[in-house]
Amino acid sequence: MIIKKFIAPTMPEALAKVKHDLGDQAVILKTRMNKRGGPDGGKSVEITAAIEREQKQRVNVMESPIQSENLANRLREFEESDKQPAGELPSEKLENLIKEIAEFKKALQDNSDKNKPKSFFGNFSSAMLDAGRELVSRNFPEDIAYAVVSRLAKSENSLGFDEAEIKNRVQQTLSAMIPAGEPIALKPSGPTVVMLVGMTGSGKTSAVARIATQFKVEHNTKVAIITTDNFRADSTQQIKSFCRILGCPCGIVYTPEELSMAIKSQSDGLILIDTPGVNPNDDKELGELSAFIRSAKLHELHLTVAASTPARDVKKMIGAFEEFGIDKILITKLDETEACGGVIGAVIEKKKKFSYISNSREIPGLFKTAAPEILADALIAENRIVENEPQWEMETVGIWQ
Repeated sequence: MIIKKFIAPTMPEALAKVKHDLGDQAVILKTRMNKRGGPDGGKSVEITAAIEREQKQRVNVMESPIQSENLANRLREFEESDKQPAGELPSEKLENLIKEIAEFKKALQDNSDKNKPKSFFGNFSSAMLDAGRELVSRNFPEDIAYAVVSRLAKSENSLGFDEAEIKNRVQQTLSAMIPAGEPIALKPSGPTVVMLVGMTGSGKTSAVARIATQFKVEHNTKVAIITTDNFRADSTQQIKSFCRILGCPCGIVYTPEELSMAIKSQSDGLILIDTPGVNPNDDKELGELSAFIRSAKLHELHLTVAASTPARDVKKMIGAFEEFGIDKILITKLDETEACGGVIGAVIEKKKKFSYISNSREIPGLFKTAAPEILADALIAENRIVENEPQWEMETVGIWQ
């Protein structure tokens, strides 16, 4: 097995290098865009490719029915006889030479077909590689995608699996790897305090509304909502309007001390705390939010993440709140993307848990406890949610971000 790495300014140039060095039968293992490595230190394309053996050795001529040395001798004989008068060349000799050349070509073709790489490292079929590439194209981390395909390759008769069987087994493998979602667990006595944090536009406010609706309507739980998001001009009005419709207390606080007092005013039920969007790279914003987290004495801290968020950004957020103990990841906007592999891969790598998934812009819309089967299906097929209709109907108030 020959494995080589090729770097070029553009993808066509990199592929041309692969074809020139390894031939048409080379298998592309991985492609990557680099910020450096190109002309003048600019961007470049890196391709890792492999082939069973060197191009010149792929066909073993000595194993063919007609030896190359014998054929060369026959060709020399023909050239010498061609210099003689045409009448002195026996027709049988010409016919035999043509026949031998035809047999030699057939032997070369047979050996070439035998040496075509029908599998990747002897374990991965091309269909398995396609399944792995599809996962990576949907923001799923390469190392986990490789682990999924490797596990599939160890199955009995794996090289004989068709595309449908591979897809089904990948879905099953992913379902086993993805942690099951855990809803908010209410305390048997006293209030249960839950805070949602996340980047700007991740869908925290709408998630708070959906959770409140679910517990109020389905569980008949006493719910109170507190917001610390005072940066947007219309944010407090949205919360007030929703709380009025749902019939639950609404608190707007500006300091950690006010948050602590608002929580103490509720003797039981579920207290949901909405927060402003935070930049994980901004120490000032993280410091301000951490002050609210400490004063709240939370029972659960949920990181709200849009489904299309890259894995590195999710891991950055998890790391930023690690000292506060992020309990669960809540996925929003699953209906707006097919590239949900980043958040799923980050949760698997960080060994965290999911809570809920949101697959609709409406409130309450399609909002439910995260199921591994749904998330796995979203990675390998078009997004699908089992329910086609919302569980409840209510007036929509404002635009929830």
